[in-house]
Amino acid sequence: MVHGDYRSANILVNETSIIAVIDFEEARVDHRVVELARSAVLLGTRFHDWGPVPGEVHAGLVEGYESHRPLTPTEMSWWRPLVLWYSLMMAPVAGDPAGWIESALDQLRCKGTH
Repeated sequence: MVHGDYRSANILVNETSIIAVIDFEEARVDHRVVELARSAVLLGTRFHDWGPVPGEVHAGLVEGYESHRPLTPTEMSWWRPLVLWYSLMMAPVAGDPAGWIESALDQLRCKGTH
């Protein structure tokens, strides 16, 4: 079971920690690496700002996740293709003031595992 829409707009925090996760209407059965990749791409999105976050944020999220529950080698082999997929899904058909296309191109240029 995954949340389905895990991003900053659905994470309530105080000064030091997460206090709640809200908005479960997209919850479903899916692979955790799919949820993690989608979350990495959309983590910084809010209702007023739908721009991409830097690749370092993607890496930080997966590294933090793995510090509690490591991904399998098979899951890790899907990590980069899924992050690229979700980045491309956010690219608009015309115009791209938020920079989603450049974010996807950065994913293609990235040589690391995260």
